[in-house]
Amino acid sequence: MSAAVTHRYGLDDLRRFGVAMGEAVGLSGPRSLALVAQLLWFDAAGASSLGIATLPTWLEAMSAGRVDPSARGRVTQERTALALLDGEQGPAPLVLERAAGMAVEKARDAAVGMVRVVGAGPMESTAAVAAGIAIGPMAGAVLGPGRSWSLALPSEGGLPMILDTGLAALGERRLARPSRLEGFWAASEVLVPEGGWLLMAVSVPALESLTAFDRRLAEVAGRLGEAPGRLLPETWEVRRREARSRGVTVGASAWKSLVEWARRFAIEVPAAIGGGPVPSVGS
Repeated sequence: MSAAVTHRYGLDDLRRFGVAMGEAVGLSGPRSLALVAQLLWFDAAGASSLGIATLPTWLEAMSAGRVDPSARGRVTQERTALALLDGEQGPAPLVLERAAGMAVEKARDAAVGMVRVVGAGPMESTAAVAAGIAIGPMAGAVLGPGRSWSLALPSEGGLPMILDTGLAALGERRLARPSRLEGFWAASEVLVPEGGWLLMAVSVPALESLTAFDRRLAEVAGRLGEAPGRLLPETWEVRRREARSRGVTVGASAWKSLVEWARRFAIEVPAAIGGGPVPSVGS
């Protein structure tokens, strides 16, 4: 099989495939499903290099003991609107997803919820985590190592608008010049321990009416337009529909790595949509 060949695969097939491999390295069924669902979020959003193609990296980290598949994280301190969470070296996508849920619950009670996380490791993008916060309607933000950040703002159409440094890196452009964000970076790096994360949820209805917020968000989105690092609701919905109807593309090298892990665990490899060939490990 040529290294240049790529094929499309159904989301459900990839979900079952990924969950089986996650379980093989020690994740429980529900946690494996949560991890794979978060990765496939990127595939459905048009950022395939951050999606299921990264699963082998997580499988390797868990197999080698660098990441503990059973660690769920431990709350070390909690107040009305704030919690501290030790991820205990669990899978970062799952630890941050738990932290996001905690921030949302606190924001429902106190209008604002914040969770500071240590012991979770880096991620290339937390856009999926931030997007999960912004259903509610909540505004969500995730700040992390390497000056990475994600912001998700709920919109009238249902899907949030997302600004994310990881998505921006795919386009080899920054969201803004560092000099324009010095105060922001300084605040985040002081508030968040080195290598740690800070997640925030803000209840929009506690600030103002949803009508006023939606109107202002639409105006801002119109001025911003499409660019690397920005995922607007309309664009995201089109990509999601296409992914559901036509499947998603997985690059040849990423697919070969996934197949190698599947062969290791004797897991059946799904066929490509349209009956494309399944590569052998040595191809």
